[in-house]
Amino acid sequence: MRRPSGHAGFTMIELLVVMVIIGALSALGTSGWSRYQRTVEHRGSAQELVSALRNAQQASFAEAATFCVSFDTAARSYQVFKFACGAGGTPSGPADKTQSSRVTLVTPTFTQLNGSTASQVSFFPRGSATKGSVVVARQGSSRMYTITVEGLTGRVALSE
Repeated sequence: MRRPSGHAGFTMIELLVVMVIIGALSALGTSGWSRYQRTVEHRGSAQELVSALRNAQQASFAEAATFCVSFDTAARSYQVFKFACGAGGTPSGPADKTQSSRVTLVTPTFTQLNGSTASQVSFFPRGSATKGSVVVARQGSSRMYTITVEGLTGRVALSE
């Protein structure tokens, strides 16, 4: 369609087509961003837990005292104690939670010194720890992160 000279611009149809294209691209980008955000929350929660365990391990060396990390799966939280878990120990700070209600702590199982299992890990001043693992899962995802603590060396490792 020819325009009279001196009238530059876009027709209403052209503007409408561009707006529809922008809307479609926005919708696609939003769903991808949501998925990315959930993945980052999941991985971030696992990395924060690894950091808390490694900090407890280092504190046991530095302060020559036993440090314990206790897990509460119902509350999606964990707490670091000095000397012992629970009432016998001194909390090293408030309990930490996972980054999202969709991220949960599953089956924290650590072998205690008496051979029983519990949902707490202890790091000892000589460098050893109670051996075991905890799984960090997310609702709606099949991916799980496993955090393992070696008994002899107290090494904390994260794996998928």
